[in-house]
Amino acid sequence: MNKRRIIVAGIATGAVIIIVVFALSLMRSQLGAAPKHSSSRNLMYDSSPEAPMSAGSKMAEESSISQPLSAGSNEPMAENDKKIIKSGDMILKVSDADKAAAEIASIAKANGGDIFSTNLYENADNVKSGTVTVRVPVADFEKAFAEIKRIGSLVVRESVSGQDVTEQYTDLQSRLKNKQAEEQAFAAILQRSGEIDDVLKVTRELARVRGEIEVLQGRIKLLESQTDMATITAQISEDARITITDKWRPFQLA
Repeated sequence: MNKRRIIVAGIATGAVIIIVVFALSLMRSQLGAAPKHSSSRNLMYDSSPEAPMSAGSKMAEESSISQPLSAGSNEPMAENDKKIIKSGDMILKVSDADKAAAEIASIAKANGGDIFSTNLYENADNVKSGTVTVRVPVADFEKAFAEIKRIGSLVVRESVSGQDVTEQYTDLQSRLKNKQAEEQAFAAILQRSGEIDDVLKVTRELARVRGEIEVLQGRIKLLESQTDMATITAQISEDARITITDKWRPFQLA
């Protein structure tokens, strides 16, 4: 009886040990498989978006480089940056030409400008006429033009004109930058040691480029002067003087 109990207990203990060993091995296999599955999932997660992101970053870089260039080349010039030569002309009848010329000069100075030229003459009937030209800032052109008109007793004719020289001004600026870059290149070559003939040739080219730069700078300065200041020309003439006598003697003989 005791032997049978010992045998049964041994069998039960062995079964328990086998079950425990089997359970432990099963848990180990599951734990070992989980990291592999997780690692595979992480690799897929990390690697799959990498290619699209790389292509997108390249496209973004190309867009960031090309877009400002195209926008800068097609951007229209602002209204305030336009270069316009503005001028006005008028013909006035005045009672006193000298007084009118002085008033026109005063109006020009009050508006930030100055007298440019005055040319008055007197005919055989003692009637004065002539031309007065003033220059005022473009911003005050309309105001000065209206004030000068009020000097005359009669405005015979008036006209205002404008010439857009923005394209010409921009072209001159571009040519000037190119010539200045060419000047710097020749100056850099001249600083290098070389034969006398080469130095003389570079010196001649440098002098030529500098002369062209001075011409371009002069033209740009002239355009800036013409566009910053507007010209007003007033042709004035006195009303004809009529002399009235108190005696009329049609039949009187000399």
